[in-house]
Amino acid sequence: MVAKTLLLSGEVKSLSDLLAIIDKTPFSREAKTTPERFNRMLDNPALFRLGDIYNMAQIIGVDDRLLLNLIHNEYIKQRKKKG
Repeated sequence: MVAKTLLLSGEVKSLSDLLAIIDKTPFSREAKTTPERFNRMLDNPALFRLGDIYNMAQIIGVDDRLLLNLIHNEYIKQRKKKG
């Protein structure tokens, strides 16, 4: 999977980078969530549950912590924008 290669190489540094290389709707369904909920989580990374992150990491084929850090960084970035 291209996403795995780019994540491991460090080229994907944000959720928007990741979304540029995956198709959201099929990916969200494979990650066992609805496209609507997936979009809400993308808009507000605080809504991601660990299970969501673990499912996504497994689909992509990367370590859970790599995806957790990506989502955490997105959360921090959005929090700084708001406050």
